[in-house]
Amino acid sequence: MHDPTGHGHHYASLLIKHGESVKTVSERLGHTNAAMTLNIYTHLWPDSEEQTRAAVDKAYANTPDEGDAEARAAA
Repeated sequence: MHDPTGHGHHYASLLIKHGESVKTVSERLGHTNAAMTLNIYTHLWPDSEEQTRAAVDKAYANTPDEGDAEARAAA
């Protein structure tokens, strides 16, 4: 699929930026499969290491430390 106007790339970039999956982007662009989409646009998806770190940080930020809770209860 060749898009001389660049609209396809812009559209894909917007979808990826807003968290759409590779499957969704692939379908919207009319690619034959998700591998084709990844070959072209993989550099636009967030770094998986950063995404994983952020998810773990968020999970721990929302969970009270059990040791602190036990210490407060004992006091």
